Amino acid sequence: MIAACKDYYEQTKRRLTFEYSLAAGVNDSSAEAEELATLLRGINCHVNLIPMNPVRERKYVQSDKVNVAKFQNKLEKYRINVTIRREMGRDIDGACGQLRNRLRESKK
Repeated sequence: MIAACKDYYEQTKRRLTFEYSLAAGVNDSSAEAEELATLLRGINCHVNLIPMNPVRERKYVQSDKVNVAKFQNKLEKYRINVTIRREMGRDIDGACGQLRNRLRESKK
């Protein structure tokens, strides 16, 4: 897949964007950040970090702000452009992953 991304960039010269959902204790450690940075080394890209929203039927927990910031800093040390997606809609169960459940429940 990374080869295809590199090929896409060579053909288009357009920067790639990678979306990376962070789940506490699953993929938010310094080691995972380093692995991602190594994987993306040499690719003109941007990484959008997405702290996972709580979803009732899933056991995943959102990474805390400290771990998200550490993950971001690690990627930046490897000169990878990175942002953290702003949270919106969680208070009304309308955030990514949550709204799907509300729609599904309303159809029952």
